Amino acid sequence: MAIRTTAMGQGGELWNHGWHEVTIKDAKYGVYNNEVRYIDMTFEEYPETLNLRIYEAKSKTGEEFAIAKLFRLANAGIIGEVVDTSGKKMLQFDDEATNLVTKKINIFLYKNEEGYFRVLNRIAPIVQEGEVLSYNENDLSYWMNTAEKYYEDYKKPSDSGIDVTMNMEDIVSALDSDDTVEENVEDTVEAPF
Repeated sequence: MAIRTTAMGQGGELWNHGWHEVTIKDAKYGVYNNEVRYIDMTFEEYPETLNLRIYEAKSKTGEEFAIAKLFRLANAGIIGEVVDTSGKKMLQFDDEATNLVTKKINIFLYKNEEGYFRVLNRIAPIVQEGEVLSYNENDLSYWMNTAEKYYEDYKKPSDSGIDVTMNMEDIVSALDSDDTVEENVEDTVEAPF
């Protein structure tokens, strides 16, 4: 026999469907199909295989807004507030990926059609006071509700009759319930041959 060391299992609340406050461990830019830029992030609390990828998206005027929203909600790389020539307030930030590292955000975990956990590509800030940006409970609630609506409308697995968030005890209970099996089958039904 030999003395061995193994990792302690992580489970429980870490892998529950829903919102989780996490710390960004790593962030890197990439390019999809030689056309669309994206940013990939991993988290201190989860293995490297669970990532959040946000693709750039541009408005009709050509302004990128998806990755910009990530930096704004993560309160990362924020330099200050500026006013453009028309008097409109704008946020100035440095979009270097390393500015996201160590920032805390809220992510939404869900199981996809194949039953694997994924991170929804919509995040929520944490409650915080910053020099330029601050977020309170109302802000947190707004961004969480917006993300949950997106999940319900576009990402929620189709209803196949099995709830992917059910544990084994719930599944056995559902299979044993009287609702799922018709008990009173008439013996007078004749065979079709």
